Amino acid sequence: MSQNTKRLLIILVVAVVVCIVGSAVAIGGLGLLADRFKDNITMDSKKAHAMANEFMTYTLPDGYQEQMGMDFFVYKMVILGNGDMKSSKSFASPSIILTHFQSTEGMTPEQMTEQMQKSFEQQSSQKGMAFKLVETRTVTINGEETTLNVNEGNNNSGDSYRQWVTNFPGKTGLVILMIQGPIEGWDDALLNDFLASIGS
Repeated sequence: MSQNTKRLLIILVVAVVVCIVGSAVAIGGLGLLADRFKDNITMDSKKAHAMANEFMTYTLPDGYQEQMGMDFFVYKMVILGNGDMKSSKSFASPSIILTHFQSTEGMTPEQMTEQMQKSFEQQSSQKGMAFKLVETRTVTINGEETTLNVNEGNNNSGDSYRQWVTNFPGKTGLVILMIQGPIEGWDDALLNDFLASIGS
């Protein structure tokens, strides 16, 4: 997982935590909520795998494992990476981020994907990373055709990054898939095999 991606995810997690904790204060349940959050974020690969398996199935790419899992009530997020997050190899390969939404509150999958993508772009641009759409592809995931957006951008050091974003129906709701990493370590064949392995 790239350093920018890690920072981006931390910002996203902190924003969600602040919003939910603020609500908890209003209803006087801060202590109980804090305990719940501690239990709902895991760095254990087996627990993260079990969390992902609640909303989809897949075959891990060679060398990859579940690195982190987060359950924030209305959505779950699982991050897949090449090896352990502490490994330098993890930073050189694309990270796969799976986000499952229990409810889209009346929004279409396309609108939800666009909203999620804009949020990531806004956060990353503050860190010197702004992605631009360079290609759209039609891919088949879980037996259904969907649109895959291919975005590219550069970080402050001038390193080139690529990002794939798409959505598809999971077992119990919408899944948004984002794959992001350095172009230098990008492997289309490996990632396409991952897409083909996805089921529900």
